[in-house]
Amino acid sequence: MNILEKIVRDLISEKRITEARNLLSLFPEEFPHLELEVEYAARNWKAVKRLYENLPDELKEKYREYYEYAANQLNIDYSKETEEALKEIERKNFQGAASILESIVKDYPELVEVVALRYKLALQRNEKRAIEKYRKLLLSLDRTHPALIETRASSRRIGVFEVFTLSLLVALLVTTILAFYTLPSRIEVNVPSSENTINIKPVEQRVEDVLANIVILTENLGKINDSLEKNFSALQENMSPISENIESLKEALTNLESRLSKIESAIARTSNKEPSVSVVYVPAREDRIERAKSLWFLGYMFYLRRDYDEAINRFEIAIKEIGEDNVYFKDDVYYYRALCYYYKGDTSTARSLFEEFIKLFPDSEYADDAEYFLKRL
Repeated sequence: MNILEKIVRDLISEKRITEARNLLSLFPEEFPHLELEVEYAARNWKAVKRLYENLPDELKEKYREYYEYAANQLNIDYSKETEEALKEIERKNFQGAASILESIVKDYPELVEVVALRYKLALQRNEKRAIEKYRKLLLSLDRTHPALIETRASSRRIGVFEVFTLSLLVALLVTTILAFYTLPSRIEVNVPSSENTINIKPVEQRVEDVLANIVILTENLGKINDSLEKNFSALQENMSPISENIESLKEALTNLESRLSKIESAIARTSNKEPSVSVVYVPAREDRIERAKSLWFLGYMFYLRRDYDEAINRFEIAIKEIGEDNVYFKDDVYYYRALCYYYKGDTSTARSLFEEFIKLFPDSEYADDAEYFLKRL
C-alpha cells in the first residue's frame, strides 16, 4: 500500500468522500480501484459498475463482490432525475423537486446525492427538522460534501477561509507525493578513460610489505602472550605461600586479641576486688611487667581504632603497673597516652603530657615528634 492509498482509505473511513474524490481527481485514471472504493462508499452504484468494468484483470477478482452488490442495487439511472430536481430547486419549485426526489429515494434511500438534494430542499423551505435530519444523514455519508460546505459558507463567512485552508493542505499533500515519487531521469557517471592508466605495481609491493610486517608483528605478539602466561603462572605459584602466611598471621593476631581480652578481664576483676591497693606493691615484678606489656598492646590497638578513651584507660593502668621500673616500652606508653589526648582535642592535657614526656625521656626516639606536636599546640 502506497501513501496515496492510505490517505484515500483514511478519508473514506472518516466519511470524507468529497475530499477523497478531489484528491483522486489530481491523478486521473491512475488509481481506478481507489475511485471504485470511493464511489462504493458513496452508494454510487452506476459509477461502481463502470469503474469495475475498466479495472485491470488482476484487480477484478479482488473487487468482484463490490461489483455484484452494485449490480444488484442498480435498477435505474438517477442522473436525469437528479438534474431535474436541481433545476426545480433553482426555480424555487420545491414541490416539484420533492416529487422527483421521492421517486429516486424509493430505489436509493442512502444515495449521497439524493440526501444532499433533500438537504438543500429543506434549507430552501427552512424546515428545521428536515434540515437537521438530512444534515446528520449527509454527515454520516460524506462529511465533506459540497452541500455542507456551501451551507457553512452561507451561514458564516469564516467557512470560506476553512475551504481555502483545506485546498492549501491538499496542494501541499500533492506536492509532497509528487516529490516522493519523482526521481532523476538521468544520472551521469564519469568513467575514467583508458588513457588515464595508473601503475599500481608500487602500491601492490607496498601492500605486500605491510602484510609481511603484520605477520611478523602477530608472531611477536604470540610470543609475548606466551611469556606473560608463563610469568603469570609463576606469580600465582609464588603468591600461594604468601597467602598462606597472611592467613597464619591473621590467625595469630586473632589469638593475641583473645589473650589480651582475657588479661583485661582479669585486671578488671583484680581492680574491683582491691581498688585501694596500688599495683606498685604487687610482689611479683615479672607478673606486673607482663600485665603492663599486655595493657600497652591492648591500648595501642584501641589507639589504632581511634577509640582514644579506651586507649587512655589502658595506658594509665599500664603506667601504674610499670611504676619506677625501666622497661623498653615505657616511653611508648607515655608518648601514645599524650598523643591520644592530642587527637581527642584536649590540648591543655596533651601539652602537659608532651612536656612531661620530653623531661622523662629526652633520648627517646619519640622526643622529636613530641616537640613537633608541642609546637602545634
